[in-house]
Amino acid sequence: MDHNEYWDGIWRQFRPNQRGCIMEVIIGLIVLYVIYRIFKGFSGTGKSTKRNEVTLRVEVSGPGDYSSSYNRSRRPSGPPAKWYGPSMIVKVKDYDIPGGLVYVGSNLPDHYGYENDACLIDPNLKVSAAEPWEAGDQMGYWPKFHNIPAKSRGAYLKWLAGNRSEPEAYIGYVFLFFYGLERRLIVDGAKGKVSSQERSAIVNEVRRLLKIYGGNRSFSGYANNFLAMEWALYQSDDPAPSYIDFDDRYCTEPFQLVLAKHVAAGKPIPADMALQWYRLNPNVSLRTPARRCAKEFKYLFARRYQAKFGEGITVKPNKTRLKIDYRAASPSIRGDMKLKVPDLPNPFILTGPINKISEIIDECTQELDPYSRFLGRKGSDPKSLTALSLIPKELIAQSSGANTIRDRLARICQSGIGFLPLETLYKTIGQKPPVKLLKKELESLASFIESIDYGIAPDIRYHNMKPTIDGSVAIFPKGHGMDFRPSKEFRTVATILRLGAMVSQIDKDLAPEEEATLQSLISDNRDLTTIEKDSLTAFLHWCIRTPQNAAGLKSQLSEVSKTEKSAISHILITVAHADGEIKPEEIKQLEKLYTTLGLDKEQVTGDIHALAANGGPITVGLKDHDTSYAIPQPVKPLGTPMGFVLNEELIRIRKEETKQVKSVLEDIFAEQEEEKEPEESLAGATVATNPLSLLDAAHQSLFNSLLEKETWKRAAFQETCKSLGLMVDGAMEVLNEWAFENANAPLIDDGEPIYVDVSLAKEIVDVQ
Repeated sequence: MDHNEYWDGIWRQFRPNQRGCIMEVIIGLIVLYVIYRIFKGFSGTGKSTKRNEVTLRVEVSGPGDYSSSYNRSRRPSGPPAKWYGPSMIVKVKDYDIPGGLVYVGSNLPDHYGYENDACLIDPNLKVSAAEPWEAGDQMGYWPKFHNIPAKSRGAYLKWLAGNRSEPEAYIGYVFLFFYGLERRLIVDGAKGKVSSQERSAIVNEVRRLLKIYGGNRSFSGYANNFLAMEWALYQSDDPAPSYIDFDDRYCTEPFQLVLAKHVAAGKPIPADMALQWYRLNPNVSLRTPARRCAKEFKYLFARRYQAKFGEGITVKPNKTRLKIDYRAASPSIRGDMKLKVPDLPNPFILTGPINKISEIIDECTQELDPYSRFLGRKGSDPKSLTALSLIPKELIAQSSGANTIRDRLARICQSGIGFLPLETLYKTIGQKPPVKLLKKELESLASFIESIDYGIAPDIRYHNMKPTIDGSVAIFPKGHGMDFRPSKEFRTVATILRLGAMVSQIDKDLAPEEEATLQSLISDNRDLTTIEKDSLTAFLHWCIRTPQNAAGLKSQLSEVSKTEKSAISHILITVAHADGEIKPEEIKQLEKLYTTLGLDKEQVTGDIHALAANGGPITVGLKDHDTSYAIPQPVKPLGTPMGFVLNEELIRIRKEETKQVKSVLEDIFAEQEEEKEPEESLAGATVATNPLSLLDAAHQSLFNSLLEKETWKRAAFQETCKSLGLMVDGAMEVLNEWAFENANAPLIDDGEPIYVDVSLAKEIVDVQ
């Protein structure tokens, strides 16, 4: 008989009415159970509305599960260890340890309970005397007091006894002490055993240690995260203190709490918080210019962010709730701990706001790229004129030094256009004059002057002229602006101004009428913009007061038509006549210029008479006598226009002569071949062979791997090097030296994480 038949037989022994009662009892029990579960559910829901919990996962920064390596037969035993507070002194062996903040004893189980906590100072263990900078290399990566050699224990106790202040101490001893602070705050603090006064003392101690040992990137990261987490766990209702560095990637989790509270309150995200959000986001990374020029980038980003978003982006709270992870330095803190915190959204994971921020990040990065590349070169000076000329204008404008220089230039230009020796200008802006005035030096000077809202003439970028090192320059307010593009008319008039200046300088006696005649070329020209007129006025001011020459003029005019040459000659005669008198020396110089133009020098007299026929009397000096005679004005037919006016001649040139006149005028004073500048190893320079051929096979493979991304975790970078048989530090040095040889800038920035300048790498290998 099987089980079913057995129970069926028993059931048949009951009468029908008895069977019904049994079923009613069973159904009643089921109903009661359902009611109980419903009530239980409502009760649980009511509790959760009063206080929400967020899981804080405390994990070790290292591979593997260490619980399997414990010797479970040696579990800690004996009286519990004692925590010595910040004002206590404890004696261990022959060492008096002031200031407390340590656990001492023989029984302080770690999270698993299989061995003592790494931080516990067991006075029963052997100790050998040593200095704080000794025996560090004998400890493991995650040291534990009970596992390190006796000499290492002695060095650690010596460091503690010396007020934990020896700057040359091995960093492992600092970490060993720091493990105890983590235990006290995270483990004991969660049990309510740590007072606010003690937490304050612990925070102050960590801040003090950072001042001494903050140069170690690993310790700096863990310590900053510890400080931020202390605030997040115990003081998050108060504003974050200034000592918390939310720019540090180690502080990602505490920052999420700051961001969540901001969003939950409906507040816009300010510029500094937006930048921190982007910086800490694991899916994006800042490029080299943003990291190398961090201060400049932060200021530029804030300006652009506020210009686009005002007070900031407003983010709608999302449904995903906030969870925070704390990565401990101590190998003895593992497992899950629950912390009671307000119920908050987790906007940190949203991609929409990051995309908006990313647009401004990219814009600022692009603008700082030239300055960053310059700073990356060996021996570059960030205070040099070349460096300053590469910085975006608003960064220069906000500096106190720029304001001082601007005030000096304002005094120089108090009456309009300022005129001063070039060496004086360099001193005015706090720079040493260069030994040679090469094109790049003059471009840097002009760019810098432009950045503080002034212009220089001649500006080698626009006037096709350059001053001499012992010469002078003109300075004018407002300048050209950052986006100035000179028109064809601008270049034509600039050339005519220089031709006119040559004529006006013949008698070495500048007449106001001559300058006024040339000035009318500018002021009466409707095809010039206001900026172009200001620039040309300053250029004229310089031309008139600086000796001009006709170097290269003859060859430039060799193929110019006779009609075009005649038009140019009329301009020269008009300028010479501007003061109503043409002196003998002016006639001689005009004859030379006519000869240079390929015209008959005897034509000078005829052109003067032609001018006289259309204007007032001209006083012409005879070649052989000092006396002068006025050529009488002939009677003119009614309706004949009075006076040969320069502007009318220019109009005739523009409308009646061929377009070649303008191109000829523009090229007349083109600079002669620039003195060859010393060659630099710049990104983009052509090389005879593929730059990668200079690396061996292993380093070539590493280089190609690095092109995949800009940000590398150190462990991943180390693994890549290991697979190629390379040491991390050595590989970095080889690739950076190679990058300097080919682009005069480093390829890799060491740290945690490691950054690779991918754009620089691509520039190097793309140039063949």
